[in-house]
Amino acid sequence: MRKYLFIAYPVWLYVIFSVPTLLVSALFYSKFSDLLIINSAGALAMVLIHLCGKRKKMTQLPAMPWKRVFLTTGIMLVPVAALTASLTGKAFLNADLVTYLINCFWSFFWISCCEELLFREFLIFRMRKVNIPGWLTVLLPALLFSLCHRPESVSLLVQRFFLGALLGYLFLKRGDISLNVAVHWVFNIVIYTFQFTLQEVTALYSAPRAGLNVLLCLLSLLGIVVAYSINKSKFARYT
Repeated sequence: MRKYLFIAYPVWLYVIFSVPTLLVSALFYSKFSDLLIINSAGALAMVLIHLCGKRKKMTQLPAMPWKRVFLTTGIMLVPVAALTASLTGKAFLNADLVTYLINCFWSFFWISCCEELLFREFLIFRMRKVNIPGWLTVLLPALLFSLCHRPESVSLLVQRFFLGALLGYLFLKRGDISLNVAVHWVFNIVIYTFQFTLQEVTALYSAPRAGLNVLLCLLSLLGIVVAYSINKSKFARYT
């Protein structure tokens, strides 16, 4: 039984850091109406502890490919930014761009790194070492990933479980943490942009326009992932 205790490690980190994060959120809610910045501080702490602790001891893993993370993310963001600017660009004219950019390029970076390092790379790598079936190495981390988000409803639990399963499958097949972090990071930016600009987009354009933008952005993200998977060697020249 002891050899399976590692499964609790990501949950343990989340519990340890969720208490002070929630406390800080409560204290500074009046100053920071968008709490993603505060939550990202907890994610940053978990990433640093994991990189300097558990991951450093996992000598079979390569060094963290930071350059590839940023360049892959940049390639994925090009069509997303172009589509958003052409379809819903006017919605940003009166938006709080400082908060938006901080969350897109700081908060979601650390949140994506944290969740991919813990729930995909660490758990899947360790579960495969003890010969846990492939389907369970995808579904169990996805369930833990969803539960650690403290879902407010069953629908959110299912949505995050589904996202976690897709990301788990991607890592199981490709084994590339940089690809996982980039996909997760850009996905969060797309969904956040939709929520952040929905009211303005609806007023200036229409609600279907906002939905179309999300759909096209996600399809462009999927297209890049497929292209990367089919011919990683050529794609890698740019990353």
